[in-house]
Amino acid sequence: MKTEHGQRLAGRYVLESPLASGGMAEVWRGHDEVLGRPVAVKVLHEHLATDEGFLDRFRREAVTAARLSHPGVVRVFDTGIDEDLCFIVMELYEGTTLADRLQEGPLPPEEAARIARAMLEGLAHAHGQEVVHRDVKPGNVLLHGGQVKVADFGIAKAAYGGDLTTTGTLLGTARYLAPEQVDAASVDHRADLYAVGVVLYEMLTGRAPFEADSAIAEATLRLMEAPTPPGALRGGIPRELEAVVMKALARDPDERFQTAAEMRAALDHAVWTSPPLVPPLRREPQPAPSFFRAWMLVPIVATGLAAAVIVAGLLLGSLELGGPLGVRPRQESPSPTSPEAAGTIAVQSVQAHDPPPGDGSEHDDDAGFAVDGDPSTAWQTEGYTSPDLGGRKPGVGLIFDLGATVDIAGIDLTTPAPGWTFEVLTSADGSSFGDPLVADDGASSFTADETTTVAFPEARARYVLIWITELTEVGAGEHRGVIAEAEFTGG
Repeated sequence: MKTEHGQRLAGRYVLESPLASGGMAEVWRGHDEVLGRPVAVKVLHEHLATDEGFLDRFRREAVTAARLSHPGVVRVFDTGIDEDLCFIVMELYEGTTLADRLQEGPLPPEEAARIARAMLEGLAHAHGQEVVHRDVKPGNVLLHGGQVKVADFGIAKAAYGGDLTTTGTLLGTARYLAPEQVDAASVDHRADLYAVGVVLYEMLTGRAPFEADSAIAEATLRLMEAPTPPGALRGGIPRELEAVVMKALARDPDERFQTAAEMRAALDHAVWTSPPLVPPLRREPQPAPSFFRAWMLVPIVATGLAAAVIVAGLLLGSLELGGPLGVRPRQESPSPTSPEAAGTIAVQSVQAHDPPPGDGSEHDDDAGFAVDGDPSTAWQTEGYTSPDLGGRKPGVGLIFDLGATVDIAGIDLTTPAPGWTFEVLTSADGSSFGDPLVADDGASSFTADETTTVAFPEARARYVLIWITELTEVGAGEHRGVIAEAEFTGG
């Protein structure tokens, strides 16, 4: 018997409109005339209704799913057989599927982690009831108004029950199968965690970890190869989030997360504490990268007399390489505590500032380069994939300790990489910073030129934060903020 609009099942469930159709069943929007509520009715395809194996699986789905009661799991209300139609009545969940959402492309890391976390909450409940889903995939993840629910325990198996896998048949969608499912080995709840890892990989990169010409070939690839790390396919993925994905995709179940709760905790840690995945960067004080040195090159038109003056100065010890035209007055011990000009406020110390959701570190070892009196060296942010710091955080910066509360008339900045945007904030004790300072021209946000001077009508503080909110491109797909020198002038 075919299903049709207006059809009544079990004398109470009226089919109103089709919602979806899969390889095993079709889902209708329905109305429960007894309780007066909308429902979803899943009806087994007609050509399967005479197959005892499928019927057994279908009945088991209803019994298994009815044991689950959790906000992250679609509820099952009823099941039955009407003539030759087998059906399950479920909670009607308005919205879309994750599969539909993925048609638009990969998700931001935070959103992907949030969805995966919600999936794990529902699965943790199911696993606590000794239920293994075995077919976790984007099509079985429903999204609506920020809520996430796992649906369709159609081939789920209670851990105490018999194995529903028949010879030559894989229960589940090939792309999301764990290696032990492909290899017809014993399956437990860790197969679901593997599938969540595949779904998370797809949310982050827009593709599956294994791809081949056929479903079987794609499934068997995971028995022979390791997946490409997500960060190699898409920038801006936090290191620790990538580590969560790779651990979930371990071939050996013993090397994966052992529970949904453990994987959920790892996701929480990864999303809120780890920095974006970027190329390796130098950590030791050393000459700045080539684009710094290129900025310092100034054409020198020298006569023999001018050259002689410079050489003499070097020999007498009064000059050294590095200032205008390549030389500057020699200092015995350049340090952050020594002012270089009248009216300059001495900086006692400087440190990088990368508050949560950052990891607290932003090239800390190089912070002193911003006040060492040498514009050929610089502090720089880490490399990000976009000007907005990869969408991961509102900003990063440097905190300068002026040693005492003083009047601040202005700030002079130099940079070899202009174009980044910053604000200036102050604090009396360094524990919290107020609103951005407003300059004489009324601006509170500034774009760095090679040399930038910002004057303030009134500012008094001990600690000053230069807060970088937008980066500039310094290479193909790489964005940074760079401070070669920062000087503060007194009021």
